[in-house]
Amino acid sequence: MKITFLGTGTSQGIPVPLCSCSVCNSTNPKDNRLRASVYLESQDLSILIDTSIDFRAQMLRYKIPKIDAVLQTHHHFDHLFGLDDIRAFTQKQKTAIDFYTSPQCEPEVRSRFGYAFEEGNLKFGLPQLTMRIVKEPFEIKKNSSSVKVVPIEIGHGKIDIYGFRINDFAYMTDCKSIPETSFKKLENLEILVLDCLRYEPHPTHLSLNESLNYIRIIKPKKTYLTHFNHDIAHEKLSSELKDFDFSVEPAYDGLIIEAS
Repeated sequence: MKITFLGTGTSQGIPVPLCSCSVCNSTNPKDNRLRASVYLESQDLSILIDTSIDFRAQMLRYKIPKIDAVLQTHHHFDHLFGLDDIRAFTQKQKTAIDFYTSPQCEPEVRSRFGYAFEEGNLKFGLPQLTMRIVKEPFEIKKNSSSVKVVPIEIGHGKIDIYGFRINDFAYMTDCKSIPETSFKKLENLEILVLDCLRYEPHPTHLSLNESLNYIRIIKPKKTYLTHFNHDIAHEKLSSELKDFDFSVEPAYDGLIIEAS
């Protein structure tokens, strides 16, 4: 399975408008971050996790050819508000795209983009999605290809959202807490992608130390941190992580990794 990081920044992205800090002024392209999202390719299946507010820019930058399914972690604007631009894919593919999300997220999505789930949109050039509310593990299938997806319940401040596990890869952005019931679903991971907003504690996101503590519990073979704000400089964090107990690196926009 091939995973492309389309964006690794928090809700404001980096650089932040009007900010003159060292990270926002950095000349390192790895410090320039769109809003968080990843694209997975497995056999004949292409899966998008989150329709980031930077969705259009990401599709153009990385020349994404098709989308067979969307996994939506939650409804916050930076993760959802690019959804309308999926119309280019439904028009080209001439079919609805399955949109998988939680019972908590579904009404929030419909309240903002209800029109995208109405029948007959293809003839009018509108996005055409099929809502799939999931609570248990499920399969995404296309032709002879299929993948099993396991929703992972995580806490994002006052709301419960989803991370997702596909094979031995798990993606958990916008995470502040992981309930005990979710740890079993994270056993024997090859690759974990985990939220890490900044160094200092935050009420709805993991700080660096909190992320590292969860990595010690989960024990994945490899972890990539994501969803950074402009307190995090790529090279500085890379250097700081070299002596950590487990293999951990900061992700960056355009990073491509392989997982089984």
